[in-house]
Amino acid sequence: MKNRLNHIKNVYQQNDMLKSLSQHTQLLAQLNHVLQQSLPPQYSAHCRLANIKDDILIIHTDNASLASMVRFQAPILCKTLSDQLDQSFSKIIVKVKPHHIPLNNPNTNTLSMPENAAKALQQTAQDLEDGPLKTALEKLAKRQS
Repeated sequence: MKNRLNHIKNVYQQNDMLKSLSQHTQLLAQLNHVLQQSLPPQYSAHCRLANIKDDILIIHTDNASLASMVRFQAPILCKTLSDQLDQSFSKIIVKVKPHHIPLNNPNTNTLSMPENAAKALQQTAQDLEDGPLKTALEKLAKRQS
């Protein structure tokens, strides 16, 4: 039984859907780079090319004020991006998509324990030889409420 690993390029070139998706992604990356170069530096970090549908460019921005600025510059941006490719773009749709940063990290463990449980853990840790178990118990004992 021969299991031969295929290079990812070979896999997506054999699958028409993956090949089309890859080409579209490369086009978006190329146009996003041109968009970034066309925008003023203070705005480029907050705007990104999200998609292309027919002759329409879809751009995401972090906030509404940037969206207004991009809409105002739409004709110039359409011409600049059209010049970079053989495709002509006639319209830009700008959507506000803020970056959501969670306020609390869900992985953060904020548990605490009653004082008597912490004392029991501390006493158990004192009776153990130095090692990972003793260290873990001492660390748990410090979480008393």
